[in-house]
Amino acid sequence: MPETFRNWIIKKDWATINISNVVVGVSALFIVATRLTRYVSQREKEKSYIDSLESQANKLPIVSLLRSDPTFEEGIRPYDHIAPESRSHHFTAGTLQGKGKFAIRHIVFFSTEKMELVVISHVGSDMCGHDGIVHGGLISTLMDELFARTVIPFLPDRNGATAYLHVNFRKPLGANQFVVGKCKVTKLEGRKGFVEGTLETLEGQTVVDGNALFISLKKLVTQKSS
Repeated sequence: MPETFRNWIIKKDWATINISNVVVGVSALFIVATRLTRYVSQREKEKSYIDSLESQANKLPIVSLLRSDPTFEEGIRPYDHIAPESRSHHFTAGTLQGKGKFAIRHIVFFSTEKMELVVISHVGSDMCGHDGIVHGGLISTLMDELFARTVIPFLPDRNGATAYLHVNFRKPLGANQFVVGKCKVTKLEGRKGFVEGTLETLEGQTVVDGNALFISLKKLVTQKSS
């Protein structure tokens, strides 16, 4: 094969390779741009949804009533004390947060005098057992959180672990609605704190009642799997 023709073939192959690389690169950029656009759009929709729920929550009659009640004080939103980098590993502060789950953080009202807590939450549509019905395990988790938030401020060292949790399911709880948790401390014995409460719909129907015992620990010891 003549040298000039061989060089022409080589140059043509390299040109083809370069064009192919450009096509692959442009396609990859298009895919990345499309996915980024979808991600941004989803985040904007999620933020808009959460902002709407926040607005609805702040307009609820029970929220207005409690804000005007001098015996109750509105507390800081839960989980503010947990560092952002740790929340992804935290069950209630991370895993259960977001659209379709606990989209907004609980609105908390506390009465030190009465040793009572009232919490307004929104339960999303992605935490069901039966279709459209909130999973009982999720409700138990929520009640455990509410009981702990009620009694721990009165325990030594302001910490505590669940010793037992009794939950009675009275009615199915439909998903995607606001709920009201009402809890109170019933007895304090040294490092033990007893608490009881209910979970209700905005219409006042009790869907869950229960009670729990929390024990203040001098040191929380965790066991790691080998």
